[in-house]
Amino acid sequence: MATILVIDDDAAVRRVLVRCLAGEGHELVEAENGNSGLARFREHKPALVITDIVMPQTEGIETIREIRRAAPQVKILAISGSSPPNSAHYLDMAAKLGADVTLLKPIRPAELREVVAELIGASQP
Repeated sequence: MATILVIDDDAAVRRVLVRCLAGEGHELVEAENGNSGLARFREHKPALVITDIVMPQTEGIETIREIRRAAPQVKILAISGSSPPNSAHYLDMAAKLGADVTLLKPIRPAELREVVAELIGASQP
């Protein structure tokens, strides 16, 4: 299975995402902001990064840019729970800057597992 990095400043959201994917056999790595996310990205070299957009200490848009520069092949799922209409704007920007898929919070567990399976499958040779 794959290594997945989950970056979100909300610990409860990270726990839900990790719990949702834990039964799928992936190695799950967590980070609480973009800075620590980028450090863990370099350390663990994940196949997939799930990142929130609005975060302190290097927000998601910059995190996506840095990951794309370092590893263009890595799959990125951008998520946002910002209040409308900002959430749509942030997710559009994330897609333009390299996110493979964007989802609006709250995310249904079945939807998350399906998107992750598609992204991981697409990253396998």
